Amino acid sequence: MAAFELVFLGTGAADWPLRPGADVRYDVNGVIRRTSSLLINGKYLIDPAPESWFFAKKVLKLDLSGLKGIFLTHSHKDHFTNKALDSFLGEAKGKVGFYCHEGTIPWLKLTQEEQERMNIHPLKIGKRVKAGDMTILPLGANHEVSRTQETALHYIFSREGKSFFYGCDGAWFLAQTWSVLQKQKLDVMILEATVGNMRANYRIASHNTLPMVELLVASIEECGILKEDGRVVLSHMARELHSPEEEYGNMIAAYDGMKLEI
Repeated sequence: MAAFELVFLGTGAADWPLRPGADVRYDVNGVIRRTSSLLINGKYLIDPAPESWFFAKKVLKLDLSGLKGIFLTHSHKDHFTNKALDSFLGEAKGKVGFYCHEGTIPWLKLTQEEQERMNIHPLKIGKRVKAGDMTILPLGANHEVSRTQETALHYIFSREGKSFFYGCDGAWFLAQTWSVLQKQKLDVMILEATVGNMRANYRIASHNTLPMVELLVASIEECGILKEDGRVVLSHMARELHSPEEEYGNMIAAYDGMKLEI
């Protein structure tokens, strides 16, 4: 049995139209993407993005009653809305753990009702936490959030000898994050590929281009961060910055609704 069963509830960047509850179309070619979100083992969510609840509940028909925890990467509106948060909390049978960087909480404007339905866990970069039988390591992301106290996060999830990295949003790894990654043996790395096959683009300080990802993956392999049979998955892809002719080599381009076992 797999240690992790992942369902991609969204694989798009912020330039995709936000249509929560309006679009039930479902394709496996990335022609339609929703803002990025991931469901882990049917119990843990990364990012209550605008369309994530509707896609999970109404399109994929997933049972969300077992939801135990929500992990937030950062407060940008394509990754977090209170409406999506409330919808997921309404599915859960009990209190839900809510995990985010300690500097993010004041900017979320959580209502009293939301706070009462959650156990809030402020995270510190580099300090592991437990959620059920998983161990989670939050790492700093190279992504501007325009909040002086907030740091966007990447995550490493570990369970039963398996580990995966989730990094959506963020460009070149911060030095501290890279130092930690070099000590890992990961089964899967989910990397953002906001920008397509462009050598130059103004977004490179907060987002990856495909050439950047290729350089990152080469260094990841050189440093042995991925296991020999490890996989690289691309997500968080912009609507206007990719072409149908793109080739991804051995990397997997995720699509909304894609399932991945680790």
